[in-house]
Amino acid sequence: MKMNDLTKAKKVIVAGAGIAGLCCAYELMKRGHEVTVLEASGRHGGHVYTAHDGLSDGLYGDYGQEHITRPGYDRYWGYIREFGLEALPYPRRKNLVRRIGGKFYTETMLADPVILRSLGFNEKETDYLAHHPWTDLQLLYQGPYLDKFRDEYQPFGLGLDELDKITLAELYRKDGASKAAQEILGGEGSSALSSLWGSAVLKLRGVPPAPTELFRLKGGNQMLPNAFAKRLGERVLLGTRVLSIEQGAAGVTVTCRQSDREKTFSAEYLVNCIPLTVFRNIPITPALPPERQYIIDNTSYDSYQRFVFQAASKFWLEDGVSINMELGHPDLWEVWQSAEEVETTRVIVLATGAGGISPQRALAIFRELYPGKRDTIEQAISKDWTKDGYSPSCERTAFPIGEFHKFWPLIIQPHGRIHFAGAYADNLNWGTEAATRSANRVAAAIDEA
Repeated sequence: MKMNDLTKAKKVIVAGAGIAGLCCAYELMKRGHEVTVLEASGRHGGHVYTAHDGLSDGLYGDYGQEHITRPGYDRYWGYIREFGLEALPYPRRKNLVRRIGGKFYTETMLADPVILRSLGFNEKETDYLAHHPWTDLQLLYQGPYLDKFRDEYQPFGLGLDELDKITLAELYRKDGASKAAQEILGGEGSSALSSLWGSAVLKLRGVPPAPTELFRLKGGNQMLPNAFAKRLGERVLLGTRVLSIEQGAAGVTVTCRQSDREKTFSAEYLVNCIPLTVFRNIPITPALPPERQYIIDNTSYDSYQRFVFQAASKFWLEDGVSINMELGHPDLWEVWQSAEEVETTRVIVLATGAGGISPQRALAIFRELYPGKRDTIEQAISKDWTKDGYSPSCERTAFPIGEFHKFWPLIIQPHGRIHFAGAYADNLNWGTEAATRSANRVAAAIDEA
């Protein structure tokens, strides 16, 4: 895939060396364009971060990106093949136990009509869950709307626009969801239209709401950013923080701080791959139009803390329980095993929870809730993304109720010489798949300009 003979090589600055920035720069480089990647921190990868420090026996923990799916992640799988990386099965959603009302339930228990009724599900929901995965419950209520969507990039004009004015939770209540189902399904802050569209995109791609066929990269998910960065070489400048951006009719000038001095870079195009929560603090001249600035100022993301527990053994096997758990605790949400391929008797248990609590507090919560006799956890470390200065955010959250049209499709469109790529800049806020999809879209647009 190279630039054709009639196309002039373009000079492009990519701001941010997360997976979207690295992917976009790589695709532009392959097409014969001159690329410089500016990254404020001292490492590439952004929210994809595999940690080895502090762990024993060659073990590691993925602080950021958790997994990839099949089906889904089409671009990502292409790069796995292109770079000769190895994807390992990752059964973190299989044999899952869920803590509900202070009690743990297995998947078998949550398909038992007697138990489902005791939890407060109505007959319609009980019959559905007796024959479908727990994570498909949303389709019981969303399903009748999804076939309206035929084009995954067009959510409007399908007779459903009024659903942007109510929350998804209101739609569930209107359509008869029980209180038990409402607690599981949530949706209080989500536009019904936006949420239905996201589910429709997955259906159009043949992907279930919460896939169980999961994979991760051998050696950690940072192997893919590493592969991009290796091929980009000196084009990636670390420790180079964007201070300001000036856009003209023919190009863009970016002022940065590199070590203790300011430096400017000029190019024909700028691709912003910095999270909008950080990008909104960078002055742009001339100022962006109000409708674009509104998107930058009001796009919100979720965030979390990732905990890595190193244990001396697979202690849960002696207790006859699964380590794949949804804990239902406000500070510690879920745990599962990782790094299984490392040859050692020690193991890594990953956990996700709220920012602002210590690893020791997270471990204490786990020990309080763990349904077995005892654990063999030796230490706990963490990465609190909520306090990270460069990549504080994960996936884009729901657009404000009634304002879907203000964000889509403008959020993925360029403004003059500035293009936008990242997990937020796609129709489906699906982590690294959205990042690589948007990166390819932008690279193609600049190449064809």
